[in-house]
This record gives sequence, structure tokens and C-alpha cells, in this order.
Amino acid sequence: MPDEITLRSPRPDELHAFMRPMYDAFGEPSVPEQIESERSIMDFERFVGAWDGRDWVATAGAYTFRLTIPGGEIGASGITGVGVRADYRRQGLLRQMLDWLFEDARRRGEIVAILLASEAAIYHRFGFGQATQSSSFRLDTTSTTFREPVDLGPGARIRMVDVDESTDVFARIWDRQRPAVPGSLDRSEPMWREWQVGDAAWMQRGEGIKYRALLEVDGEPRGFTIYRLENSWGPTGPASTLNVQEVVAVDAAAEQALWEWLLSMDLVRTVAGRRGPVPHPLQSMLLEPRRLGLTVNDGVYLRFLDLEAALSSRGYVGSGRLVIDVADETFEANAGRWELVVSEGRAAVSRSDAAPDLELDIAALAQAYLGAFRFVDLAVAGRVRGCQPGAL
Repeated sequence: MPDEITLRSPRPDELHAFMRPMYDAFGEPSVPEQIESERSIMDFERFVGAWDGRDWVATAGAYTFRLTIPGGEIGASGITGVGVRADYRRQGLLRQMLDWLFEDARRRGEIVAILLASEAAIYHRFGFGQATQSSSFRLDTTSTTFREPVDLGPGARIRMVDVDESTDVFARIWDRQRPAVPGSLDRSEPMWREWQVGDAAWMQRGEGIKYRALLEVDGEPRGFTIYRLENSWGPTGPASTLNVQEVVAVDAAAEQALWEWLLSMDLVRTVAGRRGPVPHPLQSMLLEPRRLGLTVNDGVYLRFLDLEAALSSRGYVGSGRLVIDVADETFEANAGRWELVVSEGRAAVSRSDAAPDLELDIAALAQAYLGAFRFVDLAVAGRVRGCQPGAL
């Protein structure tokens, strides 16, 4: 890093100037209202930037999260707002900021860092691995049939709700469902209000107005959906697109009821979704799943900060013993040979001199940690080596 540049956290009165390098890096206009929406959510002590004596030239930061993993949850550093001004690229600023964020997270007891990658190649070299997958689809509603339509009874009702009500009831539904879905994150009240259910003009990005709908059965909240309606008319009539942001339900019947409702919307000819799960529930609900045109892409990237704690915190199937040899060029404490002795689904993790069952690097292990990839999948791609017969 050049000598004239220093790293430090921004002051609250510097927020707008601090965020400018990130917007410049992505080629986006700096919208004051969007920047102000960060103020109630961000912890200024968790953000860091590069200051050249006159201007902020690079930025990065983290949010405090609880991450659902198989069998429990752990503290996670949610890295965000990473950007380096074009004239300061390739000078080591990103590495310096990430090192700062990693060390800050470790002091806070967070054992992994997570992020959504603008370009995966940027973060592979820092030990991040693709820990979840996401799906997208565009579906013509005129040719959609469900295999077995659901009936929740006469007490079922879907109604539109405002920001205040949805902030509360949606959060309760989310927290009820979140422990069952590895890769899910907790959401603070400001995150719900500002980002999930709020609808400032800068958020619309040409996809239409945001709507919030709650499914209740006999007065009990069972699920919700958040979507945008992109109004359009063609030569043959209405041709609007409904852009699904989220569908969350406490059981399968409630989830299908919400999807049936969305796909039956008047004036809508296309329902589109992105950042959905893999596999997607519509693949099993629809009579012709191919018409989804489902695509699979990368989701959350994960980096182990404390491998021993991460392996000890996770749940496992059954009982057994496994020795893994892990390469990690950044954190020496993670590297080396680890033995997992699992009894009734929990692991005792310790250093070992025994012959390894598997050899892999820290990023490949991150791919398996939440269950998105099996070791046999990673072996086919050359990302893991089985050292003993049957180990994979």
C-alpha cells in the first residue's frame, strides 16, 4: 500500500464522502437517500476505508449477522460496500481492507466471513468458497399448471399489509423458518424496514412498485411474499411482469398457496424470480417444471476465520471419524490436519498426525460446509482428493 495512504474508519459526518469510491467502482450514481438508508443499519466501527490525505479512495465494511448452519447458527461477518477507485486499483488496498475486516471479525468472535461476490475471481484468492447456490426463472403464466393445487380451507386469506405491520409479522415468520435453512441470516428491525419491506424510489430500478402480502389461516400468520409489479401493455393486451423478491412460509402448503396466488395475478403475463433456493420448490409444484427456464448461479461466498470453531459448531449425520488435511495460505491456525470424531451428530475437533481421509483447500471446504456441495461433487471438479478408499 502506498505510504501516503492510511486506513481508518469513517466518522458519521463523513458517510457520503466515504461511500463515493464504492459507487464509482460500480459506475453507479451516488444517491443521497440511498446512502442515508445505511446510517441506521451500519456500525461505523465495522467499516474501513483508504484515505490519501484529501479523499477516500477505497471502502469496505461488514454487518453483524447470525448465520444458520446445519445443526445450529454461528456469528458471521457480512462483508459489504467493497470498492476501490479506478486510479488506485492494483495497489494492495483491497487486501489491506480485507485483512482489517478479518481481524476485526475475529476479535468479535465471528468464525466466518460471508459476502455476495460482484466477481468471484476477486475473492477466490482470499480463501472464499461458494457456500450456497441461487436460482432465477421467468415463467409465462398463461401456460402454468400446478400438479396438485392446495386448499387451506375457508379460513385462509391473503391480504396486503403496510410497512409497519409487515416489519413486525414478516420478521416473526422469518425467524420461525430461518433455523431450518442453512445459509439464512438474521435480520435486524432496521434491515426489515429499510431494505426488505421499504420502497424508496431509488430501490425500484425500473422493476415497479413493491407490494407486501401476508397469508393467514384462521388468523394465524403462515407466510408472506414481497414482490414488485412492472406495468406493461402489448399489442394483444396486458403484459406486466411480477418480480418476486421473496416467498417465505412456515410449511409446504402455505408456500404453494402463495405461489398459486402470485401466478394467478390479473394483468400479469410473466412472473420472474431471482436469488431463489436450489432446488426451487416450483420445480416440484408445477406440472411442467421445464417452463420455469430455471438457471442456477452462485450465491453466498464463505471464508473460514476460525476453522476449529466452525467445524465444532456444525451438526453432522450419525457417528464416525474423519481426518482432513486443509491448506490455508492466509491463516496458519486453520491449516494442517484435523480430526473430527462425531458422536450422535456432534463433532470433537482436534489436531491430528493420522493419515488424512481427504485433502483440500480452505475454499473447497467452505463449499461443503453448508451442504450446497458434496465432497464427491468437489472431487469430480478436482477440488478435493480422497486419500482413503471410500472416504469421499
